[in-house]
Amino acid sequence: MKPTIVTYSIIIEQMLKEFDFDSAYRVLNHMISVGLKPDVCTYTSFLLAYCNQGMLKEAEDVMVKMKEKGVQPDLMAYTVLIDGYGRSGFIDLAFDTLKSMVDAGYEPSHYTYSVLIKHLSHEKLINGNIGRTGFDLPNDGSINIADVWKIMEHDTALKLFEKMKQHGCAPNLNTYNALITGLCRERRLEEAWRLVDHSKQCGISPSEDIYNKLVECCCNKRMYEEAVDLIDVMLKHGFLPHLECFKRLVCGLYDDGNDEKAKATFYRLLHCGYNYDEMAWKVLIDGLLQRGFVNGCSELVNVMEKSGCTIDPQTHAMLIQGFLVKERAHTHNNTS
Repeated sequence: MKPTIVTYSIIIEQMLKEFDFDSAYRVLNHMISVGLKPDVCTYTSFLLAYCNQGMLKEAEDVMVKMKEKGVQPDLMAYTVLIDGYGRSGFIDLAFDTLKSMVDAGYEPSHYTYSVLIKHLSHEKLINGNIGRTGFDLPNDGSINIADVWKIMEHDTALKLFEKMKQHGCAPNLNTYNALITGLCRERRLEEAWRLVDHSKQCGISPSEDIYNKLVECCCNKRMYEEAVDLIDVMLKHGFLPHLECFKRLVCGLYDDGNDEKAKATFYRLLHCGYNYDEMAWKVLIDGLLQRGFVNGCSELVNVMEKSGCTIDPQTHAMLIQGFLVKERAHTHNNTS
């Protein structure tokens, strides 16, 4: 069985992880000699190794070489080079590469924006301009990519927007989506809202996905009333909460003892275009029954029936089975 391009690329990648460039190039040359052409993954391994060593000239040469060979850099290749420039303090070159990425037809990923925010935050850190985020930063001044959204400040986001404009790739909905998603994952709702307001000022309306991230963040922070208000705004704009957000909100309201608000929210969303069986499975079976809210589940089943919402007999049978299982468990707990 002959080695494939994947086999060669894996061997090269392992050698480059140890920065054994000579051996990696020998394998590369052998690979070419047997008629196999390096692909973008092969070249990206060299890019990553050179960037990790701060050998940016060599990394640039790899980008030139792969294009000469008819291999176009992909999203990851561009992001690796952006990270390499950023780590060496060449922020403007990082944004030049971002522009090249956009010109090549690639939309920056959430990870790409994480890399850029990391280096902009690091620049602030070494200049002593990082504010009090409530997060302990490393003594050596480094910032882990996983911690980016814990420390990002509003003016860092504004700096990102400014740099993007300077380099000819103005921020768009995807940019705001990436930043707001990162902040919401860290439950930094206030900062996320500031970016929503900023996007509106720039004429960019929040998407359905952004609203869902905000609703999810509210639920994570047990701010269920605020989540209900957000859903009102979503409905006015013709958006719907994802069923997962819907489930978490209804369950959260019941958990807080706000049964009437839960029923009102469920009723309002009932005829907004959801599949009734999917609603029953996600919100009632996977949501309320799993959490032991048997009475709440029964109430919402009645709401569906009174509203003329028919569900599949199999789904209905699963609901009945769920009621019985929870009832038996309740009876057992009371008698033991």
